Formats: sequence, C-alpha cells, structure tokens
Amino acid sequence: MSDWLLAVLIGIALGLAIGVRLARDSKKEQGLRGGAASEALHTLACAGVASVFPFIVAGVVLGLPFLTLLGTGVGFLAIVALALLAFAALEQAAPPLPERQIELTD
Repeated sequence: MSDWLLAVLIGIALGLAIGVRLARDSKKEQGLRGGAASEALHTLACAGVASVFPFIVAGVVLGLPFLTLLGTGVGFLAIVALALLAFAALEQAAPPLPERQIELTD
C-alpha cells in the first residue's frame, strides 16, 4: 500500500469519526428540512471537512511531498463543495421547520 493511500485512509477514517459527531451536533442546534438525502449530504460534507486535517498530519508524518498534500486537500474540499451545493438545493426546496415552542422552567 502506498503512503498516499495510507494517508487518505487515515484521513477518511478519522474524518468520519469526527464528522458524524459534528453533523449530529449541528443538526441538534439547527434542524434539517430536506429529509434523509439532506441529512446524508450534510454528514458527508462534515466528514469531508473533518478529513482534511488528519490527512495532512498523516501525510506529513509519512513524508509525502507538499504538492501531493495540497492537491489532495483541495480535492477533499472540492468534494465537500459539491456535497454542500446538493445539500443547499435540497434544503432550499424543503418546507420550513415548525417554530419551536418556548418551554418555561422554574
């Protein structure tokens, strides 16, 4: 297995672990309106953003060239941009969320 592929796999694995939690926290704070497809694209985008840093750290440790790290990092972000465009289209077409009721506590 090449060093580049190992760094990509490390980045994706750690990005998925961090990205799923990031997406869950984001969804809890501000709900999603577009259904299951919207939620999947949101999770994919969060995982993609969270994958860039672990990939770069793994690539530096494995001794990958700078341009390889830069190109692959930009590739990760390009995939995230496409996922976010599709996510935005689904969210724009969805009906608005019902307003939250204010709960009074003692």
